[in-house]
This record gives sequence, C-alpha cells and structure tokens, in this order.
Amino acid sequence: MPKVLSYQHKTFIVIALFSVLRLVYGHTLELNADEAYYWTYANDLQWNYFDHPPIVGWLIRFTTANLIFHNEFFVRLGAIISCAISTWLMFKIGTIVKDQRTGWFAVLLYTSSLYVSINAGTIILPDSPLMVFWLASIFLLLKILRSNPDTKEFNVLWYLFGITSGLCIMSKVCGVFLWCGVVLYIIFINRAWLKCRVIYLAAAITLIIISPIIIWNVQNDFITYRFHSDRISMIGSGVHLKFFFKALLQQISINNPVNVFLIIYNLWLLIKGKILVNKRDVQLLLLCSLPLIFLVLFISLFHETFAHWSGPGFCCLLILPAIGLAKGKRRDIPSVSIWAFIYLFLITSFSTVIINYFPGTLSLQKQGLKMGDGDLTLDIYGWKDVGLQFDSLYRKDVADKIMPPGASIVVTNWFPAANIEYYISSITKQPVYGIGSVDDLHQYYYTNKLKQRLKDGDSAYLIIPSHVYYYRTFGEVSSEFASFEMPLIITQIRSGIACQYIYVYRLKGFKGNIKK
Repeated sequence: MPKVLSYQHKTFIVIALFSVLRLVYGHTLELNADEAYYWTYANDLQWNYFDHPPIVGWLIRFTTANLIFHNEFFVRLGAIISCAISTWLMFKIGTIVKDQRTGWFAVLLYTSSLYVSINAGTIILPDSPLMVFWLASIFLLLKILRSNPDTKEFNVLWYLFGITSGLCIMSKVCGVFLWCGVVLYIIFINRAWLKCRVIYLAAAITLIIISPIIIWNVQNDFITYRFHSDRISMIGSGVHLKFFFKALLQQISINNPVNVFLIIYNLWLLIKGKILVNKRDVQLLLLCSLPLIFLVLFISLFHETFAHWSGPGFCCLLILPAIGLAKGKRRDIPSVSIWAFIYLFLITSFSTVIINYFPGTLSLQKQGLKMGDGDLTLDIYGWKDVGLQFDSLYRKDVADKIMPPGASIVVTNWFPAANIEYYISSITKQPVYGIGSVDDLHQYYYTNKLKQRLKDGDSAYLIIPSHVYYYRTFGEVSSEFASFEMPLIITQIRSGIACQYIYVYRLKGFKGNIKK
C-alpha cells in the first residue's frame, strides 16, 4: 500500500515545484522598469530611498553576490526565495488556526494568487520581502492570542512581533497596517492588553528598526511622504468612479477571481455562523486585512491606484476559505483550486507570449515619432538587444572621435533611466546622470550627488524610447547643451515587425545650468 504523504510534505512539494516554475518564468522575461529601478537601489545601498524603504535593495545585493552576477535570474532570485518562505508561513498560519489540512488548503489558495506567484513571487518588488515579514507577523500575533499574558512566552512573542513588523515596514510602508490591526484589536476586542507593558516595548522595537526611514525623511524634507501623499490626496480631486471600478477589477484579477469569490462566500458563511472557527483569530485577521483593502479602494475613488497595494490584505483573508475547504472529506485538491491554478497558468502563459512574441506593438501608434505609445509590454521587452546595439554605436563614436570616451548618458525620468542603466550602462560603463526635478528622477536625483557632475563643454548621450517620447522633455534637455545632432535610431523588432524606435541623441557643449 503506497505511503500517504502528510500535508507538510505536500506543502514542501508545492513550494519546490512552483519555485522551479517561477525560476523558468522569470528567466523568459527581461526586467521591467520597476525591477531595474530596484536594482539601482542595490548599486547604492542606503537606509532609505525616495520611493521605498531599503530591504528590496539589500535583498538584490545579496542574491547577486554583491552585484557580481548581472543577470535577471539572480536579480529575481530574492523574490522566489521570499515566496517559498512566505508559502511555508501560510501553511503554519492555517495549521495554527485549525489544523494542517487547513494549512494545506491555504497554501493552494495562496500559491494560485497572481499577486503571490508573480508580483511578489517572481518579479522582484518591495512586496517580495514584505510578504515574508507580513505573514511572520500574523503568525506571531496568532501565537500571542494563544499565550498566557503572565508567561515569558507571551513577552518573547511580542518582542519578535516588534522585530518582524519593523522589518515589514522596512520592506514597504504598508507594513504599518499590522500595528493598525493590533491597535484596533485592543480598542474593540481586548482592552486588557493596554495594561501589558511588553506591547509598548514591542512598539519601541519597531520604531527603532524603522528609525532610518524617519531620519532619512527628516534630512530630506519628508520628500517620500510628500510624494506618496500627492498620489493619494483627496484635496482638489473629484470622485472618479472609473478609477474605482478599474481598481476593483484589477484587485479581483491580481488576487485571482476564484480566490476573491471564495473569500466573499466564506465571509458570508462566517456571518451566518456556518463556519466553526476561533472568533479571536477571525477578528485579528479581519482587522489586519480589511483596513488596507478598504483604504486602497477608497483612494481609488479619487486617484488611480495599483492593484498590488492591497495584496497583503487579501492574502490574510485566504485563511477563511481554507477553513471552509478543510471541512468534511473533500479531496486534497478541490475543483475550485484547479480552476484557480488554470487561471494562474492561463494569465502567465498568455502574458509571456504577448510580451515576447506579439508581432510589432500593441499600440495604435504603429509608426512615427511615438511608435508604441502606451504599449506597456515594451517596458519589459527588447532592452538586451538595445544594449548590444548601443554598445556598438558608442564604440564606433569613440573610435571615430565623434564622442569622447566615458561620455555620460543623461536621463530625465527614473523610467527608462533604470532600464538604460541595467542594460546599456552596465555594458558601456558610462555614468547615467539625471537632469530634471526630483518628482521625475526619484532616486536618481540623489544618486547624482554621488557622481561626477557634468562640466561646461561636456558631451553626452540622450536615449529616448519612442513609446515614452515627449517633445517638452527633449526640449528641456537639449536646451542645456549648445548643440545636438538629429538622432540615430535603433529599431526594436518583435516577431519580425518593428515595435518601437530608440532615439539616440548626441548632445554637445554642456552649458552648466543643470537645475540643482
């Protein structure tokens, strides 16, 4: 009689299988603009950056062996490792809430989420380490609920929560919603915790860990918070139902429609009292999850939002359908999970084919100066070839004494600056220098200070992809130089058809009036 695998062993198999699949999937795509940008974090390790806290940069620095390995595989390796760890934590959360069978179903639901397997599990984003520390914090809170406040274990668990929640915030600031959930739980559920001195010590630990973020922003006029507050401010913004419904559909899509339906259905069953579960566990999970989800949806009434912002909240709620699926004698891989995985594989396969093989561009602009305008697939396609072609162009310019060796590449926006730095500058060894405002350059505004400034009379290159070409931007840059030549054009080809142009301008005679 064949040996029956335990749910723990099955979880290890799922983690190993999907880690391999993510490695393969990640190897088929070039870095997108965000990933290349976070790679620049790893080039210049700091305690905080313009857009985000530092852990994603530290993680990339680690997986690339101190930047020795210049390859998408190693840049993304941290995301895949993080996803493996967070999947195991999801199993442990389901186990502690009910049993290992619940943990197993939680793993299936978690793995089938696009947000988990792709956005945080393959693509390297701040969400990658975020999910490790988010779920570790949730696990510790559930353990705390089961601990006697008069024991040493209770104190140790709170200290650990102070550490993991601090590291969560150091991954991405939405980690503060963990402490929001704790505060709400204390106010509405268990005010006796107000008397627990250890909770305040845990909060102090978190504050110490995240103090570099605060110090950096104090030193830089709170630029991070001013930037993000502008993205979510309701002042002077009318209600845009189009943004709201777009955000709602995107959140359903990225978290898997099957999973979202199961969450809503099991919440309804919970309200009806048809799911037997520890009431305190559900209260804690809801208070850590729903505020983040509802806030993102509320913001979407006024501004466009990103679907992955609320991802951690949805992940916590997957425990509820896992409890529902674990009831009775359902088979270990229920039909709803099969449909969820079919959705995951269809979306990932379709997107890979479109990005790598769609003939030409998805844009209506099939030709002309702005070819590819609005085609987001061009953010993640063709940069390797552009790097090789520009390297040949640059070497010829130097050999022909048209341009000096080491001429800077000037940029005006963090995108495509990061792609240029990863795929072009890494080959040619040219410095990438930002011209413009901090709102456009983001971290490049600060890395400028670490580079040799352009001097009067210097020559430089300006590289602009056609799908993000703006006349005003080119005019602002060209005005900083005495002259420029008509651009050389690198044509990007996809499946035998041109998908966009890369314009390469030679700028000469820098006039020394870069905006400081």
